[in-house]
Amino acid sequence: MPMLQINASGEKCLCDFTFDFFWQHKGSRLDMDQTVSGVSFRRMVQALRQGETVRISGDAGSRLGSSLGVDLMRLGGNGEPVDDTGKIIVDGDVGSHMGISMMRGAIYVSGEIKSPLGNVVSVQSDMTGYRKFVSATESMEKGLAILEPNVALESGLTICDGILRDTLGARNPTSKTIHLEGDAGMSTGILMRSGLIEVEGDAGQNTGVLLQGGRIVVSGRCGDFTGAEMRGGEIIVGGDAGSFACARMRGGAVYARNAKCLPPARVQMPSSQELSAIARALNVPLMHAMMYQKMCLPDRTI
Repeated sequence: MPMLQINASGEKCLCDFTFDFFWQHKGSRLDMDQTVSGVSFRRMVQALRQGETVRISGDAGSRLGSSLGVDLMRLGGNGEPVDDTGKIIVDGDVGSHMGISMMRGAIYVSGEIKSPLGNVVSVQSDMTGYRKFVSATESMEKGLAILEPNVALESGLTICDGILRDTLGARNPTSKTIHLEGDAGMSTGILMRSGLIEVEGDAGQNTGVLLQGGRIVVSGRCGDFTGAEMRGGEIIVGGDAGSFACARMRGGAVYARNAKCLPPARVQMPSSQELSAIARALNVPLMHAMMYQKMCLPDRTI
């Protein structure tokens, strides 16, 4: 299998399929044709899309393999996974946010990895001296075995390793469940289409951003911008959903004890059926659920 060799010294956004969100900055932050040891960022992504291996000698910076294995609509794709995505091998350390919104491919690391991670879980490595990571979303879709203490079940994943993760469950298309024991990072459930994410703790900002379907339940509180740009689905928050909730919302609903939502979303009283659903999701008495409010578009029901 062809291999692309890169000598790195902590550069960020290596093998980043978004090119650091190129559609926003139009090259001002990251030039696709900028090179690291003679290899352009564009060539790294092209190689991985074609199933090749990218081997990095030295340390990789933050955002390694961002949206790895996604045919991004913002860059002319269809938003679906690239199933034959290649692998990244790092002979060194890796910065934070590795594998944010990752869907396909694999990342092998010989050194240390800074927290938070992205949408990745550890699986049995087939390379001695390297830890192997795959997308949590792919592991659910394909029923892949993952390493303890995390558990893969027919119904989904239980994650209990205490490692903070951003974008957990990104783009999940299945009806399965991710049960997280502990806190979640930012953008939990981004672009999720189906299924359930249960967070037994707090969640960072942008929880449920661009959510298309399914349900996210957070036992604790969320950071700001909960439900930003969400299209559908439900977010249930045990505590405060933060400020700027439902920013640019197009569908769906957020249920929380407290939140400051932005128009066009508005606060409504949940129906009796919705109150029962809140009580079941948070395991609280129905009387307690009556203290919750619903934020959604006017005259929209889920």
